[in-house]
Amino acid sequence: MLNKKQRTIVTTHSPQETIALGKNIANRLKQGDVIYLYGDLGSGKTVFTKGVCQGLGVTEEVTSSSFVIATEYKGRVPISHVDLYRLDHVETTSLPIDEYLLDNGITIIEWADRIRDTDGFRVTIEIKGKNTREITIEDFRN
Repeated sequence: MLNKKQRTIVTTHSPQETIALGKNIANRLKQGDVIYLYGDLGSGKTVFTKGVCQGLGVTEEVTSSSFVIATEYKGRVPISHVDLYRLDHVETTSLPIDEYLLDNGITIIEWADRIRDTDGFRVTIEIKGKNTREITIEDFRN
């Protein structure tokens, strides 16, 4: 589906389809990869994250980590799920974001517009209807 620095746009019509897309992306991840998620409130960033986590073998319930900033899950590799919703740009500049990046696992960052992203997947989710989402996936891994 994705080659290096390729951009793919997928339209999903249900949360289940968004989860399935996340599972598909999980199959392409390697240890140390980062997924930067962009989208409005309610666009489906956490739903997509659930799919990635399921695809990586996580069996526990994946929820929005808005109240704790970061949650770690155990699957085939460790997963760090970071949610920057409650932080503003000033707070995130002082956040030691590197501490959340896993060399031996996968890091998923929701509300990535609040930090400067680097190499990784950029996933932008746009609301197109009640259950319809346009998901743009860009692979910027080195």
